[in-house]
Amino acid sequence: MRYRKGEKGDISLATAIIFGALITVLVFMLLNSVVSEGSLTKRDQARDQVINAAQMGVKNVLSVAHFVLQREIPKNKVSEITQTYLSNLLSSSSLASNISNIYNQTKQVDPTTAYTILNYSFSLASYTTNLFFLSTKVSYTYVYTITSKGYKTTSNPNLSLTITATGKIEGSAYIENFARYALFTDKHTMADGTKVWFTSDTRFYGPVHTNGRFAFADNPFFSDEVSSAENDAYFYHYNNGNTALAANSYGLYDRPIFQKGFTRGAQKINLPESTNSQLISSLGGDPVNDLSSITSENTRNQYIRRKLGLTVNNNPPSNGIYTQTIVNGGGIFVQGDASIQFGKDNQGRAVYTITQGSTTSVFTIDTAQNKTYVKTGTKTIEINAIPNGVIYVNGAITSVSGTIQKDQAITLVGRNSVTITDHIKYEVNPIPEENRSAKNILGILAEEGNIWIDPPRDTKGNPSHTDADPSDPDRDFEIDAVLMSPKGVVQVKDYNSRIRGGSVILKGGIISKNYGAFGTFSNTNKTGYGREFYYDYRMKEDYAPPSFPTTGRTIYTEGTVANPKWLKIDKWEEKWE
Repeated sequence: MRYRKGEKGDISLATAIIFGALITVLVFMLLNSVVSEGSLTKRDQARDQVINAAQMGVKNVLSVAHFVLQREIPKNKVSEITQTYLSNLLSSSSLASNISNIYNQTKQVDPTTAYTILNYSFSLASYTTNLFFLSTKVSYTYVYTITSKGYKTTSNPNLSLTITATGKIEGSAYIENFARYALFTDKHTMADGTKVWFTSDTRFYGPVHTNGRFAFADNPFFSDEVSSAENDAYFYHYNNGNTALAANSYGLYDRPIFQKGFTRGAQKINLPESTNSQLISSLGGDPVNDLSSITSENTRNQYIRRKLGLTVNNNPPSNGIYTQTIVNGGGIFVQGDASIQFGKDNQGRAVYTITQGSTTSVFTIDTAQNKTYVKTGTKTIEINAIPNGVIYVNGAITSVSGTIQKDQAITLVGRNSVTITDHIKYEVNPIPEENRSAKNILGILAEEGNIWIDPPRDTKGNPSHTDADPSDPDRDFEIDAVLMSPKGVVQVKDYNSRIRGGSVILKGGIISKNYGAFGTFSNTNKTGYGREFYYDYRMKEDYAPPSFPTTGRTIYTEGTVANPKWLKIDKWEEKWE
């Protein structure tokens, strides 16, 4: 845990209480310096007991308030967490009742020492809501004042201490985005039903979930929460891995390392059935209000044509790269298969090169001037707006690669499959802790098909792409993105036959129906690629690609992004009597 040098009011409850106790003890030692070390008098012991008792009252109130926030907020939809709701939450009779119950059980700290809570109050000091495409985030700050008195119940010695603590409680709630997961599978098997084993080579640094059943061998490592909708898991050394066991480990061998726990029997999280919300965003529509108008393929085509300004009928529009959507406040819409390359020009502006058949359109995004230039052949048009970040290809994306310019937040959607054919890299790498403020982000979503990873090969089948990590002898392949295939897999193409490369370095996460294969690893012949995954911690801080699918669940977080501590103690006063 890091603390900023010289910053006020940025200490945890435990730190603040210890600090208050230390101040009291230090003052007492200065006033009574003639007392030798280790020779505490009866009065010294009494003062310590009274200090502890007074602190018990403060801890009681804050602990109950913390419990109420943790328990109640996630029960609600984000739209239900209103200013009125939060204002009433910490002034409810339930809060008072819980504080009273704990007080009655703990008020007599020891046979001669007790405490009483003189008063306490919580008020909602700030309430804000921020809308980012499909996700709403609520942030709040409570200010509190708590006065607690510790005292000796005997008159020898007659001592009492009144502590008044004031400070803030901060937190937020938002709709969970699928991008939050380092790994999410609907069924934790390959498409053919083969079990996928997490082994000692497995290391995940973000949330991991499956609607199915995990399989563990030896000591896989998970630094964040792990959850499974099933109540049991497979363990390699239990009945040869053929029978599931309702446990978090088995024997001396299969002992996964869960640093934040393993929840079995967790709530199932359904993957989205369609990408209609993303389609609507790309066309400049309103995903909240327009979604109900798309109930079939015919109504889907009608909606597309209406937004493109075409005659409305049940047929899809003609193949093409449409720019009217940007004028409408949307993104970019492409009807039919296409390839896309991301990059930047010599002025540092983002460039999207979209090719369909013999037609290539080059989009230059001038964020500073709020302009988009589209060059097709010798013709260039200027649009007094920039895309909203959603690129929707109503077909297959046959190739995608390139550099995501530092200002770009993009969700690339293919209604069918998506094929990654060369490196995809962020201009600003978000993985080092100091770069978590990086803006560039990419989500890739394939609605009906798979996401294929197909690095370049030479005529003999050898990997021919540049090495993403020249520090080792392998030829590694980098993808900086969150990859989602809700009805398929994210998989290396020809994983079981292509000549062995290095590792796929993924900076992001994978969400898919089944677990996709990257390579084979027999002792005699290795094919495909290994895995080297790095979690993008921005996803834990409510950052996600624009209009990326959400789970519908409410995530409750404590503190702020800049200071992830739920409690601040701004003032701590002590009065002896």
